[in-house]
Amino acid sequence: MRVYVSVDGEGATGVVTPGEMYPGRVGYEFGRRMMTLDTNAAVDGAFEAGADEVLVNDAHWNMTNILLEELDPRADLIRGGNKHLGMMEGINEDFDAVFFIGYHARAGHSDGVGNETIWGREVIEVRMNGEPVGEAEINAAIAGCFGVPVVMVSGDDAFCEEIRETLPDLEVAVVKKHVNRFAARCLPPDRAHDLIRRAALNALGRLTSYKPHVLDGPVELETEFMSTAEATMGSMMPGSVRKSPRVVAFTGQNTVEAWKGCFSIQVLGCAASDEIYG
Repeated sequence: MRVYVSVDGEGATGVVTPGEMYPGRVGYEFGRRMMTLDTNAAVDGAFEAGADEVLVNDAHWNMTNILLEELDPRADLIRGGNKHLGMMEGINEDFDAVFFIGYHARAGHSDGVGNETIWGREVIEVRMNGEPVGEAEINAAIAGCFGVPVVMVSGDDAFCEEIRETLPDLEVAVVKKHVNRFAARCLPPDRAHDLIRRAALNALGRLTSYKPHVLDGPVELETEFMSTAEATMGSMMPGSVRKSPRVVAFTGQNTVEAWKGCFSIQVLGCAASDEIYG
């Protein structure tokens, strides 16, 4: 049994402030250590359930957050940026299950801790076939293109409630309860990690009950930027459609193709963001 683990930072145990989420800021070393320990709990649960191989993808910001020297030595780690599949780099048809660790709610739909979608202030909302989505919904559909189901997640209560609207049978590990975007009632690490380990173990124990999240093509991903400047630049992407002054869309034959076009639009658009005007 092969397990793929995508690890974000905003939903990690105890992490609540921007400084703990962003490289180089005060508190970041705490945040990356919590990401690592949460990951280890998921890896431990996977191997306890009988996994033969676990591949971890560092999926937060610059994607060099997880402390390799403290990672469970049974797991391999993909680290570094410029990855075509981003948070899902390395997924393929050979995997049996996907975990999302430390994930967070989508931008603007709750007071979930660290809520955003792919970028920070630049992106107001991302919609897939007209419906608002976060990173988890997009990544689950990318995994679905390879026939692999998402079976468990960890994060705050707002995220876990949100993702269950799309994937209702998930095992979830709620490691904190949101107060607002930058505050939460947090479980101590020992209790949080026990929840993560047990959720991983339980999910793999009923693996045959899960189905991949597959969207029939074509798939449209549209980005609502904060500013018209970002949308103007994003619309330079060949094949893009500027649907309104701040919204740029891309349609692919499947989710992977749509993601690559959408993310290219966002990279172009966010390059035009101004630190004062947006």
